[in-house]
Amino acid sequence: MKRYDVIILGSGSAASQAANVLCDAGKQVAIVENWTFGGTCPQRGCDPKKMLAEGVELLTRVNQMKSLGVKGDITLDWSMFKRRLDEYRFAVPTTKTHNWKERGIDLFEGEPHFVDEDSIVIEGHEVSAHQFIIATGLIPRPLDIPGGDGAITSDDIFDLETLPEAITIVGAGYIAFEFAHILRRFGSRVTLLIRSRALKAFDRKIVKRLVDETIHIGIDVRYGVEPARLDGNVLTLSDDSTLEGVVLNASGRIPSIERLRLDAAGIDSDKDGIRVNEYLQTTNPFVYAAGDVSASDNPPLTPFAGQEGRIAALNLLRGNTRPFPERPAPTVVFTSPPIAKVGLTIDEAKAKGLDFECKDNDLSHFLTYERINDQTAFSRVLLSHDGHVLGAHLIGQHAPELINLFSFIIQNNISHQHVKHLQFAYPTSASDLSYLI
Repeated sequence: MKRYDVIILGSGSAASQAANVLCDAGKQVAIVENWTFGGTCPQRGCDPKKMLAEGVELLTRVNQMKSLGVKGDITLDWSMFKRRLDEYRFAVPTTKTHNWKERGIDLFEGEPHFVDEDSIVIEGHEVSAHQFIIATGLIPRPLDIPGGDGAITSDDIFDLETLPEAITIVGAGYIAFEFAHILRRFGSRVTLLIRSRALKAFDRKIVKRLVDETIHIGIDVRYGVEPARLDGNVLTLSDDSTLEGVVLNASGRIPSIERLRLDAAGIDSDKDGIRVNEYLQTTNPFVYAAGDVSASDNPPLTPFAGQEGRIAALNLLRGNTRPFPERPAPTVVFTSPPIAKVGLTIDEAKAKGLDFECKDNDLSHFLTYERINDQTAFSRVLLSHDGHVLGAHLIGQHAPELINLFSFIIQNNISHQHVKHLQFAYPTSASDLSYLI
């Protein structure tokens, strides 16, 4: 039985960063993947989804600017977009495996599970290691209704040769809203089922504006109803009404740990993932967990997964010397218009008992947004009593880029007085910054 220095389970962002650190340190590394090498983000997640969102953004801009003199209509061709998506997605495993093999990493394809504290079996083949990093990510949560396995997930969207005429989306998070907007702009009739509150991590007023725009573009948004039964292409709801068409299950994702047999290795887990300490070490001291599969306090976002992978590898090499730094996570929902946030919401600031000021701005009359006729643009910024930004919440075409400036301000503890003296190119969204705080 071959014994490695480190075996990494998974091959996404966390695994990639960990592997780089370990190879640089001269360790003998193996990577195990039970799907295709490369992870969720570049193959069935944020990267191809953003490629679709770019087309939707262009279509939205053209429609917005018709009253300003832009003439003609444009349409989105799914088959052409899919061809480009496939070129990008299908190149990922080849590129990744080539690079890893060049670095001397052994690769195993198959379903792994632990047999004891330092050994795993992969499709009948047993290997061991001095240490492990688990970075298996998340998988779609099953739709727990009769016939629920007949629903598709976001993993399946990119494989569709043609888009359905009608689709019902179950969920109220990033995936649900992003694909609702994408599919609607590509021509599908979309119904969005929201059990209670939409996009709970975001500011309520920002979400209200997004929901209003979601309804405005023709998406049927239904609150307080849940799927009850799926028979073929007929979905029965909790109020006994029915919907026909494809069902997209976007009800969330869960840690991909069910088949790992973690108990055999003395590794504790719960519904949030693998339990880790501040150094990303599990209850087995020779095993670390990184990325979305860990039950850390970090959000399941690609940049955090990569950073966790790097930090887990460094702690594995040097002993537990580097806790994961606490910092706010900028995040974006790539709808049209997009929304973005970093830092605390009003609810969170109140729960912490903080003394703060909330500064709201209707940005639709700022030149930055007026010149593209963006009527949805709005900002909400929370300021501490001593003038530091606690949170920023945005909706509008420039939100995805502008939120990064707010993230920089918060992470570096820059006061709003200092921000007001910064110089930015004009006219740009950044040049509006001093007016927003």
